[in-house]
Amino acid sequence: MLKRLTVHLTNVKPVREKVGTNPKDGKPATRVVLNNTLSVHNLKSELAISTALSDIRSSHTIATCKTPKHSMWKVGDEMWYTSNEK
Repeated sequence: MLKRLTVHLTNVKPVREKVGTNPKDGKPATRVVLNNTLSVHNLKSELAISTALSDIRSSHTIATCKTPKHSMWKVGDEMWYTSNEK
């Protein structure tokens, strides 16, 4: 069964991305987007999951849980999870 790894990131800078064209003047339309999650698809084993996590840790900072109201994480835990893919 294939797994998907989803990781929440912290200290991510907003990026201005092109989202289409403005119908009034034909110029490119942009908006500011904050991509604070990463997903890795089609992971086959726990080794693949841990390898993907280490790759993400090398280039990004994984968010840590700060409030005790989450059902998935305790305070201080890294915010990532795996789920089954269809």
